[in-house]
Amino acid sequence: AELLKAADADLFHRGPDSGGHINEDGRAIVFRRLSIMDPTEASDQPLSDRSGQVTLFFNGEIYNFRELKSELQAAGVVFETSGDSEVVLQGYKTWGKEVLNRLEGMFALGILDRTRNVALVARDPLGIKPLYMARRNKLSAFASEVRPLRHVVELAVDGNAIAELLTFGWAAGRQSNYHGIDRVPGGILIEIDLSSGDVVERRYCDPLETLTSAEEAKEADAHEALLKSVSTHLKSDVGYGAQLSGGVDSSLIVALAAAESGSSLQTYAVGLEDKAYDEGEYRQALIGKYDVSHSELPFDGERFADALPSAIRAMEGPVPHGGCVALYALCREIRKKNKVVLTGEGADEMFGGYIRYALYRKLMWQERIDRLIPDWAAVPDLWPMKGVRRLRGRDYAAYASMSENLSALGAVFPGFLPSPPGQREADSARFSDFRDRLFAVDQTAYLESLLVRQDKMSIAHSVEARVPFVHMPLLQVVNALPRQLRTPGRVTKPVLKRLADQFLPHNLVHRRKVGLTLPYDKWISEERALGRYLDDLTSSNGRLRAYAEPARLDAAVDAFRRGERQSIPRLFSLINIELWLRSAVSA
Repeated sequence: AELLKAADADLFHRGPDSGGHINEDGRAIVFRRLSIMDPTEASDQPLSDRSGQVTLFFNGEIYNFRELKSELQAAGVVFETSGDSEVVLQGYKTWGKEVLNRLEGMFALGILDRTRNVALVARDPLGIKPLYMARRNKLSAFASEVRPLRHVVELAVDGNAIAELLTFGWAAGRQSNYHGIDRVPGGILIEIDLSSGDVVERRYCDPLETLTSAEEAKEADAHEALLKSVSTHLKSDVGYGAQLSGGVDSSLIVALAAAESGSSLQTYAVGLEDKAYDEGEYRQALIGKYDVSHSELPFDGERFADALPSAIRAMEGPVPHGGCVALYALCREIRKKNKVVLTGEGADEMFGGYIRYALYRKLMWQERIDRLIPDWAAVPDLWPMKGVRRLRGRDYAAYASMSENLSALGAVFPGFLPSPPGQREADSARFSDFRDRLFAVDQTAYLESLLVRQDKMSIAHSVEARVPFVHMPLLQVVNALPRQLRTPGRVTKPVLKRLADQFLPHNLVHRRKVGLTLPYDKWISEERALGRYLDDLTSSNGRLRAYAEPARLDAAVDAFRRGERQSIPRLFSLINIELWLRSAVSA
């Protein structure tokens, strides 16, 4: 009982509306509910059927639950609630494990089947909702966050994850950042025999199998699928708001949602003090066109530095993108008016929105040249061989998102570069076309870093983030588009921009991508901002020094202090990891 109470406290922010415990011989459940669909007590969880033999605990949203409910009712099932949870429960009783392939939405769920004496645990195919697992002898423990699992296994930093955190900012695959705790991949079903404790894992859905590039697929189909996805994501018994950066992706979501909502849509943005990084003029253009009630949170280097430790704690690791900190602060404001917020996350991974897609031919040929150069031959640090020298011997699709200089990073952290093949290389190796390889890596490793950050930054303030661009029915259509249509090169996400042209101002759609880029070097140079953490890297009790060549780490910091602003490795990523390491033991 004490363990369940402690885990409940760790999870409270994920569901402050209600909670429930089950404590039986050999199995126990703790659940916290953020009530969105059918916010009455009838849909509180854990939710059991009338017989008491099957119990569901379910985090997420099922957007096609009304269609599934109609199908089940036609088969004679009687429902007692109006929400989606009971549909999952009755779907399992009717269709068994096959129910997972019928669910359209985001979820991490568990089913306790006392008739079969098994427990089933599954994560949605695209990994929108997080799920972690720990094993200790015959004990299996699962949670939506790492922190509750500290009551089952001792939390210790995973040294194998450090290399990927330094290089990419995100440890891919099953790596949770903690030794002995796995992140369960999307599309995985785990079955636990409650008599023996034996565990069987299988993949019930593989999203990368949709990456087919069918010549008969049409752009209009992708547009229709996106419009339907946005409409689907508006289902809520408690309303919704939307994040609005001013970029194409969030602006399109806002435009489509505002057109369908029938009332003024509440939108939220971070307003950066440094106007060179702020997209306020584009937000204003959209706000003037649609019925939108807009709120902005002023944000600068000092506010960023104030919020960084809290964002890292919520992330349970280094923030994979600096924008997480702004999202963390923004979601605190969102919670004052909304429990649900729509986001534009995932559009770049679906439609090819990064510069690497525009330059894929260059990357592809550099990799081919690299393969022709003998291992013993030196590569000059001159154009056009700079790119080859930078990624020498690596999988270019797997490393295309990397911003660090591997040589410089390896000099400061000898022995802590990723040792291929990792999960990124494994996903890339499944495909031969270079564009498919880029999408495979982005739709797994990179996308998950964005999805987990959205979940954790929002749910830290008890807000549910929804991602209409990340939806299996949409993915199935978009991934089937002909490569030359989706990624012709030289331009980014042309298919999405042609749809956006119908709803957004031309100058908003056709401009250089900004994203949530932040002036890290400037803020590190300011003592009141990130500069307050700079001494942590060089102090004798610095945690990151255990993985570094201390003299070279000190030299990198000293170079920055002398005014060499392009410090390699990038100091914000080091500050980020240092602050996590200092807090990790007491996670």
